[in-house]
Amino acid sequence: MNRRLLSLIAASAIVIAACSGAAASPALTDPRLILANTTTSLQNLKSVHFKVAISGSINSAALTGGSSNTSPAPDASAANLDLSGTTLEGDVDVTDSSGQVAVNVPALLALSANVIEVGGIAYIKTSLSGPQYSKLDTSALTGALPLPSLGLGGSPGPAEASAIISAVQAELAKLPAPTKLADETVNGQDCYHVQEKVASSDIPEASGLLGGASGTLTVDLWTQKSDLRPSRVVILIDAASLGNISVTVDLTNYDAALTIAAPPPDQVSNQPFSIPGFTP
Repeated sequence: MNRRLLSLIAASAIVIAACSGAAASPALTDPRLILANTTTSLQNLKSVHFKVAISGSINSAALTGGSSNTSPAPDASAANLDLSGTTLEGDVDVTDSSGQVAVNVPALLALSANVIEVGGIAYIKTSLSGPQYSKLDTSALTGALPLPSLGLGGSPGPAEASAIISAVQAELAKLPAPTKLADETVNGQDCYHVQEKVASSDIPEASGLLGGASGTLTVDLWTQKSDLRPSRVVILIDAASLGNISVTVDLTNYDAALTIAAPPPDQVSNQPFSIPGFTP
């Protein structure tokens, strides 16, 4: 055999072996480590496509204070709000502090909406308000809400992002030990599967969010082995008399280049978007 050909074959074998060795990495088996690494993996997030599907039902009368210990129990069939078919899908550009989302809520008068946020201004169009977009100053909205600053006006700097991640990991450490389930393929990615089950008694703040009712929260997380970023999150909320809700979030197209622009001027109304009691 030609000596050059032998040399080429040998060199190819070395390259293949080296690449194969570089691609292999130790599999993670500790579910807490998987959760911690998944959180850290989002620190340098540039963009992501998300798709949310919601199902289940909630007792709308109980949530609005329609029931109490001294008043008759509401008619469950009339109070339950069926969330089946509720979806949100869109993109977030963290680098450019912009985003777009399409919303469908069949249970609320077959509501559909499109929201585009660019430069701190949200352009909102709904099936109930007509074909044109209305403007909403999101910085004014978040400033008017009784919430601490969450840095929603732009992407956080490295130091701030690191602090947020550390805070999230500290809260995760307070929860009951998660469970690692069998690995699965999700959205075309080989993933670790971790599950966390939490009772409202484990989180004192949950009692207020659940209107004083007891309940359980089950979170399933599928983390991509390739980069430890989340591929899917499923949240199951069993709030007893308040209802049961399932939320599935799929995350794909990480760090893809996005161009999110405001709608053309002729599609934007001069009337600002407003929510009585919330917007200035």
